[in-house]
Amino acid sequence: LAQAWGCSLTRDSRPPRRPELSTSAGSRRPPAMPSTLHPSREPLDTACFQHFAPLLSASQGYAAFSGCRFRATSFDGLLDGQTPEAGAPAEVPPRRAADPGPRLAAKLSAAPQVAEFRQRLLAGETAEPRLHEEIDRAFRIVMVESVRNAMMGMFQALEMFPPSPAPAGIDDEDCAYEDVSAELPEVAQRLYNDQARRVGDCTSDGFAGRLERRAMTAAFIVDFAEGLGLKMPAVPETQSSMLKELTARVADETRRRGMEGGQERVREAFLQGLGAGAAAEKLRTEAKKWWAENWKTVAVAAAGAALFGVVGAVAAVAMTRPQARADQQRQDQEHGGDL
Repeated sequence: LAQAWGCSLTRDSRPPRRPELSTSAGSRRPPAMPSTLHPSREPLDTACFQHFAPLLSASQGYAAFSGCRFRATSFDGLLDGQTPEAGAPAEVPPRRAADPGPRLAAKLSAAPQVAEFRQRLLAGETAEPRLHEEIDRAFRIVMVESVRNAMMGMFQALEMFPPSPAPAGIDDEDCAYEDVSAELPEVAQRLYNDQARRVGDCTSDGFAGRLERRAMTAAFIVDFAEGLGLKMPAVPETQSSMLKELTARVADETRRRGMEGGQERVREAFLQGLGAGAAAEKLRTEAKKWWAENWKTVAVAAAGAALFGVVGAVAAVAMTRPQARADQQRQDQEHGGDL
């Protein structure tokens, strides 16, 4: 979630309706958000997940270095069995000796709360219901963000981000991209508007805005829970329905365009956009199944169309043969004396 964002716009300098953002390849790109998190800033939103606030506060430095992802292996061996007195230096095991100083300091700062919250969560949902409720909420946020990012990748692969020409009747404030029953250009334009709004939510010095911080914090919490082996909720029905509808619509669109070989590129952009982690992998598993079903339908339809064309041609030839024989017989009768 913290990748490929570059916050270069403010709310007063939103992109024009049809921006042409060039890259080395000359391709158009959507507005982007910050690609790095400065260690002096606090990327995690403690107010949004109040019951995880002690862990999040202690992990701000670590999250700034990790891109707001939690990796359990980062803390292997740290403070194992130790209860250092206040101000006493923690003993660092040999396996962590190679860690750069600032990163190691950030891990040491977070490690006590990491150990405490592991213990609390492993005690079970009955013992810590509020923590588990916040994990469920974080999971839902991650699902929303995963589908959103996958849609962005998909529309970029379709060269529809933003669509050109702009669909009629969609103003710059219309960000209701979740309505995937609309025409694809309309969905793409609304998602582009939503991305522009997020860019405008960034601070003047390029720090992630409120929605981005909430999304990155949710990913951090879900990573933490997954690292403990906790069972994640089922994919929400809303995101499941959106994925199913999108795969069918995009399959139709690529067939309509006659994108030979383009289907796989769109599919990969979509699946990669879902992100990393067990939560995203759940979505990816379902999406792969739906893509396979829809591409099979497309392939059958295409094959059927080709077969119909061949059969039609053969039938047309067959239908002309009796008429050709009759014409030839008539000509033979008319000119029989000359033969």
